[in-house]
Formats: sequence, C-alpha cells, structure tokens
Amino acid sequence: MLAQRSLVGGTQVRAFSAAPVEEGPGKASGRKTGNPGYYNKRFEPSSSIDGNYFDFNAYVRGASGFEPKQTARDPSKFEYSNNLFKNDYWEWRMRLSDYLYQIGCRLHRSNDGWTRCLVAYTGFTFMMIPQALLWKIHFGFFTMATLSRIRDKGAEPTVDEILILDTVFANPALNELFKPESYHVIDYDQEWDEGRTNAYFPEYRTTSAKFFNADTNTTTGMYKFGDVDSGATMSLHYKTMPYSNNKYHFTEPFLIYDMYAEVSHNGKVWTESIIKAEETLKTKGIFVPWH
Repeated sequence: MLAQRSLVGGTQVRAFSAAPVEEGPGKASGRKTGNPGYYNKRFEPSSSIDGNYFDFNAYVRGASGFEPKQTARDPSKFEYSNNLFKNDYWEWRMRLSDYLYQIGCRLHRSNDGWTRCLVAYTGFTFMMIPQALLWKIHFGFFTMATLSRIRDKGAEPTVDEILILDTVFANPALNELFKPESYHVIDYDQEWDEGRTNAYFPEYRTTSAKFFNADTNTTTGMYKFGDVDSGATMSLHYKTMPYSNNKYHFTEPFLIYDMYAEVSHNGKVWTESIIKAEETLKTKGIFVPWH
C-alpha cells in the first residue's frame, strides 16, 4: 500500500465540513461508461471487449486520473501530472473500471440455462479438485469458458458508424439536408433488447433457443444528427439483429433490419423511412446461436 502511494503520488485530503455536492453529468442518450464525464461518450470507446481499448494520446493527465466533468475556467486550479507511474496506474484503473462496469451492466444477459449449467459444473469441479488431476483440468477449462461467455454476453453493442453514414447520405431526401462536409453527430446510443417478445423473431421462443439465450440478441439504437449549413436536425432510429449466411461464410452480429429518421427543418417535422423490417426479413432470417 505504501509502495503504491509513493508511486502514484497520492495525497490525503481532509475536510472538516460536509462534502461539497457536485452536479452529476446530465443524462442525454443514456449511454454510460465506467468513467464519468460531461463530454460526448461517442468518442470514448468501450473497454468491454478485449483489445477494444484506446487510451488518450496526451501524456498529461488530471490529478485524479479521470477526465474533468466540466472545464475549469480558473487556470490556477488546473492540476496535472506527467508522472510515468501515476499515469500508468490511472490508465489501467480506468480501463479495468470500464471493463467491469460494461459487463456488470449486462450481467442479466448471462441468465440463460447454458450459462447456469456452466456455473454449476464449474463449482462442482472446484469441490472435486482434491480428488484427481482430471478435476483440476476441468476446473481450469470450464472456469475460463464460463468467464469468456459472461464477458462476451456483457459486451457493449456497437454498430458500424460508417455504414450508418453511408445509408443516410445515400437517401435522396436526407442527402438534401445532411452533407458529408457539414453534418455533425450530436449524440448516439445502442443497447441490447430485453426479453423474447419481439414479434418478428419467434425463432427465439423455442425450447432450445431459450436454453442458450436470455434474449433475442437484437439491439435498438439511435443517432442524433445536425447540419451546420442547412440547420436541420435528425433523430435516426434503428434496430439490428444477428445474421449469418453460410453460403458466403458471412456473419454480421448487428445487421440493421429497420431504420427510420425523424427530421426537423425550418419548423417542419416529418418521418423518413429508410429500411423497412418487412422488406429485410423477406430475404434474411435471424441467426440463433446454440452455444
């Protein structure tokens, strides 16, 4: 503990009055990470998948590691650190906090029959460890398999943003108001759908599908766009599903099967249908994982 404090340069702060109440970050889209802040979460990649983490390029950090919740207007109160050990400490702390936060927020997705069987058998092999080497091997293998499944189920869903932009700019009605040179993404959000009540996908209401899946593996997301030239704004809503085409060995975990936009321009508001679910599902079926 003492070694850690000396490396990261920690100091104690004592207060003899009630702690100041800080205003929490406003909830815009609903997307959250393990690191609080006011700034656009679109530019903060999720750490819920191994290897999907990008640290900030700047080597100077705030005194407490996290990015400030709001910009400090007094330059004399700006505290910074370019200490190598302290920066590494905060980088890995922030990375691990978001990693566990993202998985913990979606822990309910692992409440399926197969995951419960894996947890139960892993516990059984743990109790059998003193009996033989075989049980030690089983315990190690099934522990890693169970944790990997929970990690994958808890990953934050992310659609391809380039595909979203290409779809928007290819629409004649939207292309008149939103240009690649002048558009701006204001906000976005995407999350897994809960339950198996989606009327489009009865495949997930079978006994085998229920055993391996706690939901339909579909997501619902939104983007908020603005254009600085036309002054138009748009809320883009979309739904995705897992798709697999064995003929061409192609898989897409977030195939967009439904998309529409709510556009506002010069006091006029209308809805533009871009992708219709009925048309998509005529040629494509949802993929149901059995593992």
